[in-house]
Amino acid sequence: QHTRQYSGAAGLNLYGQDLTLRVSYGLSDTQRTNADPVFGPTFASDGRTGSVNLRGEYRAIGGLTLAFGGEHQRSSYQTSFDSRESAAITGGYLQAGWVLGGFAAHLGARLDDHDRFGSAVSLGGDVSYGFGGGWRVKASAGEGFKAPTLFQLFSDYGNTALRPERASSFDLGVEHGRRGVGRHVAVTAFRRDSEDLIGFASCFGVTSPLCAARPLGYYANTGRARAQGIEIEGDVQLAEGLRIAGAYALIDSKDRATGRDLARRPRQTATLFTDYEAPFGVRLGADLRLLGPSFDDAANSVRLDGYELLDLRAAVEMLDGIELFGRVENVFDRAYQSAAGYASPGRGVFVGVRGRM
Repeated sequence: QHTRQYSGAAGLNLYGQDLTLRVSYGLSDTQRTNADPVFGPTFASDGRTGSVNLRGEYRAIGGLTLAFGGEHQRSSYQTSFDSRESAAITGGYLQAGWVLGGFAAHLGARLDDHDRFGSAVSLGGDVSYGFGGGWRVKASAGEGFKAPTLFQLFSDYGNTALRPERASSFDLGVEHGRRGVGRHVAVTAFRRDSEDLIGFASCFGVTSPLCAARPLGYYANTGRARAQGIEIEGDVQLAEGLRIAGAYALIDSKDRATGRDLARRPRQTATLFTDYEAPFGVRLGADLRLLGPSFDDAANSVRLDGYELLDLRAAVEMLDGIELFGRVENVFDRAYQSAAGYASPGRGVFVGVRGRM
């Protein structure tokens, strides 16, 4: 596959005594070509997205703050087999926040209007309270709306019968300290219920009418799905310049109609990472990612093995504002699959130079 991408953005920020405004415009264009070494190009696509965003915050009275904003995004997509399709979505939100001592709460609403799938209103809120000694309890609840992308609808994996995804969720947690400062630990339990969850349906070892036209798989809706579990994270500074951190998640993801696991959702995942900055300016880091086994398909008939990946990185400032950096991904050249039948990259080495002004 050959990919060519162009992107750019411009923005303007206004900082007043009580009012902050941010306006930006972004544009991106991505062209992809899939080619067979014998038969040449087999599929080509061109996608373009332009967006206008407004973000604002008004500090009213006391601990009351109003956050508001809106955005308009228009996307177009064309393939070697289909004419250009387009979609536009416009959204706006308003959120009120109140902070008083160790107590903080937010309540907001969002309206999205999609020219293909209509309008949706989403509500959300959160509350937290800080005790002495750096402890804080927190809870939140919210709703979500996600329309299928043009790629999910019209690409060589596309499904024009897709429906928008809607979700509701809540979580409850306790936290001590702050990330990146001293010692920090957080434990969060959550549940998310989804209707028409958009996911990928594999055709590897599966018989389905859509697989005749989409032999590599296709996007599909899961009528009712639930993901619930617990997340634990923490970090600690062991010595001057040395910090170690980790995160672990135990998640039960189910198709509520069949009782089977959702495809490609490992039950257990964990990440361990460490960073060290030497007094003479060298920065070193390592990331270890561990993913448990999962199933590749909704029928839970194709199993994906778990795997571990180790990445290393380093950077050093050569001149004022000029930095030499490098990283090694998949250090042990681990062979693994995140989707059945698709090989993943082996060991990769990257070296570069970056500058700051």
